[in-house]
Amino acid sequence: MKRGKTGLQNVLLAILMLTAIGCQSEKRIVIISTNDMHAAIERFPNLAGLVETYRATDSARVLLVDAGDRWTGNPYVDLAARQGAPIIELANALHYDIATFGNHEFDRGMDTLAARMNEATFEKILTNADMSHTNIRSVKPYTFRDIEGIRIGFLGLVTTAVDGHPDGKIENMEGVLFTDPYEAAEHHKGLRDSCDLFVAITHIGNQEDSLLAVQMPELDLIIGGHSHTVVPVGRKVNRTVVTQTGKSLRYAGITTITLKGHQVKNIDNRLVQLDTIAPSPRFQTMVDRYREEPSLNRAIGSTTKAMNRTALLNFFSDIMREGTGADIAFYNLGSLRIESLPAGDITVADVFAAEPFSNSPVMIEMTPEEIQELILRKFNSTGKESHTLDIYPSGMSYTILTDDMGNGTEVILDLPAPHSGNLYKVAMSDYMDSAYDFPKRGTGVSTGKLITTLVTEHLDQHSPIHSSDEMRVKID
Repeated sequence: MKRGKTGLQNVLLAILMLTAIGCQSEKRIVIISTNDMHAAIERFPNLAGLVETYRATDSARVLLVDAGDRWTGNPYVDLAARQGAPIIELANALHYDIATFGNHEFDRGMDTLAARMNEATFEKILTNADMSHTNIRSVKPYTFRDIEGIRIGFLGLVTTAVDGHPDGKIENMEGVLFTDPYEAAEHHKGLRDSCDLFVAITHIGNQEDSLLAVQMPELDLIIGGHSHTVVPVGRKVNRTVVTQTGKSLRYAGITTITLKGHQVKNIDNRLVQLDTIAPSPRFQTMVDRYREEPSLNRAIGSTTKAMNRTALLNFFSDIMREGTGADIAFYNLGSLRIESLPAGDITVADVFAAEPFSNSPVMIEMTPEEIQELILRKFNSTGKESHTLDIYPSGMSYTILTDDMGNGTEVILDLPAPHSGNLYKVAMSDYMDSAYDFPKRGTGVSTGKLITTLVTEHLDQHSPIHSSDEMRVKID
């Protein structure tokens, strides 16, 4: 009888447990995400308005995360007395929860990065880099957050697309040891067993995020960055939802995760256009204060008509050629960070917003064949500039011939007469010299001036300028 009573009790207990499980209410967690904001502080008040609205509804279930490249692109941040400080102060004031690193975090060197990251109140994660030999404190490879009994695990990954390190100048990353992001993620896939929701915050690019999702089906969600891809609705790759918000705070990502018990039932991701959101007055006041810097708002020249992107590329490449005495100059498309300039005054801020990287021209003597190889290799490379007209010239023009698959097969050059034998004096940025794959890579001789210095000197002496938007490159 006793054994039978125990058996009945066990059956009743099992029924009660199953009933309790069946009656578990659903829980919803919201992750608001940004990536590649590039110091677009003019839109930060709108982001703050969005975040404040969600937190007013249920702050305990809202997380705010960032996937890297918080600065480089706005002189009011990049040239502040404490470089980068305004965007970190804004992020701290908005109480970001977690952020990883992008390649542009390293643009100002490790001393500046360490100073700003040690001031940051958000949690910093980076899985595929060892920063223990730097002055940056409290960077973890991963972290967990517990929200009402739900455990969320986060990894942080950065691209290592250039010779085993992020895009940028290797001298700015001294003391950091990077590893392949895919290998690092694979090494941590066992964290799946320690959390209910497994998230990667990445700065590797949208296509690369898809590869990561295939490699690591353990991940529920990838919050991406680096390629500036606008993904209007999170897309599923196998079982993983892959997201990205574009760049410059035009959008924020809203990811709503629905769980029943400890099981993920649904992940819904969409973008919110931030200029449709009413700005937070508090954050607008902060931004207005940053933008009042008189040294940056000073006019240093003018243009007779509005300059579109092509006109700006012509202008910057021409300034590099004329300012260095080169036969030819190359300006890479990714270094130009504005789309246009209106007619009228050009300020210091305009120049540094256009070219925010502190790039310096170097001089290299090259043959026509080496020039062709530079252009062709870059065109056929992988990455976000692949199969685009990335290298923009002054003093020459060129046409890329392609096959049926869109790959470059030949470069037709329209060159001036060489200055010595079969050689041309070529000016390009020190970034191109160190990062692009071509026969004379790394051999550039420094000119000792920044591109921005050449531009400001030219504007001071030759304003108003008369820009041309004639295309100098094409694909056939």
